[in-house]
Amino acid sequence: MADDYTVEALTPELFGELVPLMADVFGGNPQTELFDWKYLKNPAGPAIGYVARSMEGEIAAFYGMIPEIYRWGDKTLRIYQSCDTMTHSRHRRRGLFQLLAQQTYASAKAADPGFFAIGFSGPMSTPGFIKMQWANPFDVPHRFKPALLSKIDSSFRKGPTPIAIMPEALPAMMARNAAQRINCKSCHPEFVAWRLSTPAIQYQYIIDDGAYAIFKQAERFVYLLDAWEEVPGAGKAIMASLDAQACKAGKKGLLTTCQGGGSLDRMLRRYRYLRNPLKRGPASAQTPFITYGQPPVAAANSAAGWDINSVDFDSL
Repeated sequence: MADDYTVEALTPELFGELVPLMADVFGGNPQTELFDWKYLKNPAGPAIGYVARSMEGEIAAFYGMIPEIYRWGDKTLRIYQSCDTMTHSRHRRRGLFQLLAQQTYASAKAADPGFFAIGFSGPMSTPGFIKMQWANPFDVPHRFKPALLSKIDSSFRKGPTPIAIMPEALPAMMARNAAQRINCKSCHPEFVAWRLSTPAIQYQYIIDDGAYAIFKQAERFVYLLDAWEEVPGAGKAIMASLDAQACKAGKKGLLTTCQGGGSLDRMLRRYRYLRNPLKRGPASAQTPFITYGQPPVAAANSAAGWDINSVDFDSL
């Protein structure tokens, strides 16, 4: 049935037509500024992607990838992240996902002989990726801190006031954070400025000597995008400030997504963030981390080679 559709390469002229597709698949009220930011302004380069257009002229599906620069030991690697897999509810089960994905992979391989991709999938999409020869080396869990614990901890210490504008010192601090991690995105100033300027999310910042936190206000939780302390204990003040945010009316606590055993995971354990070991209940869901192509190094298809947190997700 995919023969009933035409395939077109992603161009800026198509961004307006992606708006109703994203609204149908993910809900909300997306704007073309999101696609300008994500697909064009990325300092690592423009996105590679394709759309399927129905015989009636409607954009029925989209699949794309954004390039990213990772530091792996003393090497700098260009890796692609699979993102925004979308098929309109009126056009599903017609093979469009696989059609567009294979076209995207072919274009990425032509542009980059060392093509290697990662992604963060969901329970519905993971089987489809596995059928296309993706691997699932590990899953990325949540860590959370219930509001009750935050209330107790915040009563002992006060922290800096959060601000809504990115502090000038933050890019340098994120670079110092990255230098302490095993392998991670290259947090150069251009990347940091771009990553935190997404029009879809209003981040807030807490900064102190040798520590920072980046978070957003969600409906039920305060969601922690990233946090760092140069040495253990240096983040006590910023963590107290986060605790105060979590104690606001209606919040159930603090929540983040980070790889077990990674740098952020180790830090949060020191501040009484919990993990749900069960397959149900609060914060029990885990996000499959998936990879495709020839790994640049052997460890790329195992948990040992990565240190993943929410900054690495394209949509958080």
